[in-house]
Amino acid sequence: MPQLLSRPSDVLRASGRARFAVTLIFFLHGLLFANWAARLPELEQRYGLNHRDLGQVLFCHAIGAWCAMPVAGWLIQRLGSARLTTVGALLFCSLIPGMAVLHSPWQLMALFLLLGASTGLLDVAMNSQALHVETQHQRPIMSSFHAAFSFGGMLGAGAGALSARLALGLAPPLLGLSALSVLLVFGVVKSLLPDTAPAETDAAAPKTGFRWPSRAMLGLGVVAFCCMLGEGAMADWSTIYLVENAAATAALAPLGYAAFSLTMTFGRLFGDALVLRFGPRRVVALGGALAFVGLLGMLLVPRPAVGIGGLFLIGLGLAGIVPTVFSAAGRQPNMAPGVAIGLVSTIGYGGFLLGPPLIGWLADSITLRLALGVVVGLFAVLVVVALRLRFAPAAQPAGPEPH
Repeated sequence: MPQLLSRPSDVLRASGRARFAVTLIFFLHGLLFANWAARLPELEQRYGLNHRDLGQVLFCHAIGAWCAMPVAGWLIQRLGSARLTTVGALLFCSLIPGMAVLHSPWQLMALFLLLGASTGLLDVAMNSQALHVETQHQRPIMSSFHAAFSFGGMLGAGAGALSARLALGLAPPLLGLSALSVLLVFGVVKSLLPDTAPAETDAAAPKTGFRWPSRAMLGLGVVAFCCMLGEGAMADWSTIYLVENAAATAALAPLGYAAFSLTMTFGRLFGDALVLRFGPRRVVALGGALAFVGLLGMLLVPRPAVGIGGLFLIGLGLAGIVPTVFSAAGRQPNMAPGVAIGLVSTIGYGGFLLGPPLIGWLADSITLRLALGVVVGLFAVLVVVALRLRFAPAAQPAGPEPH
């Protein structure tokens, strides 16, 4: 057990070390996730998969994560977020090289189911630990952790593309990066903060058993669902839309998603300052409004420049929503933080899971342009729900939010 800290300087140093540790874990999660995702074409070749087979493999990953997220909230109450973050990070890093050494698609599907479960456990645990660190800092810092994840994703995708370009094969890069990540995780997990003792937590928060979420929790879940469905739709369909509907060339169209990813990353770097200045409700509602305007504009004016500019606005708008919602969920009364974040993650990830295939099904029936119009409607729902929600205040808020 970590030694109890009594002096303010000890607390500051411990919280600073914990912030670095959590930031590194978010970064490694994004780095490894994007790195293996960038090698999917090679994975198809190794296992003789067609696009449909690969979709089934990725669906196993999504199902594993979706099922593990509510379990993670239950485990955090028993193990603590620091221990579960450690377990989740080590499992996630250790499982990735397996995709380069298995022998059949069925084995790959089983691996991706486990990999998804480790992703779900890690997502909830590291966000719960991040909330604990944020509380120690007494100011919003949740968005900075998600910026580290996004930055890791950009580097991981680049490293994956470089490995493929140099024809290094699957096993050496995946094994080397995973081994380095395991060592780094072992090096920082001792700095994670132990969870607050039960006697010090909200007495009204249930410690065991099932509890129906409040209207506020459901509202946060709806916001996360709309946001993450939009993220998934932009990731899978924006480039196709720019080519098929906006007359963009194959070389120009990827710049739209690049603009989306770039503004997602940099928007999260400034998200905490915006929450401190304007409050969580305004940040979420304004972000949803920016995403609404960006997507509506690119659908109404199908031109490459407008589409790229629209994706720029969508990324900027969505950047701070999920970190702000997770932080607010963990501060809701009458529910343990790990359970609350697990619940909102499960609902939100449902949007990320269902969004891309839903858009594909609608596109076959009513065209891709009209299918993406459904996402515009969901962004409007996000704004309306956010304006009606009462967000739990962060530690030392800048001032009371108007109601």
